[in-house]
Amino acid sequence: MDDGFITSWSNSFLCFMKYARQCSVTGEGMNEGWVGNDGCVYFKYAHDALQWCIDRGYRDIDDAYADDVIYWTDWTEWEDDEDDS
Repeated sequence: MDDGFITSWSNSFLCFMKYARQCSVTGEGMNEGWVGNDGCVYFKYAHDALQWCIDRGYRDIDDAYADDVIYWTDWTEWEDDEDDS
């Protein structure tokens, strides 16, 4: 069943962990991180977000943030909403 959530594999068993987004670089699930190009790409780690910004001609994440190209957020509201159902 595809419920639109990302699951995570453990070393010895399948562990169903729900994540709000998936990192565009590592494929890891994430509930906080950087969002680039209005949700076209997601980054779990700062070094990946920084490299993406540099590849697009920015000096750093702050420079790209000032240009509204990337921002950091968390999706804790997403987790809280699920508890209400």
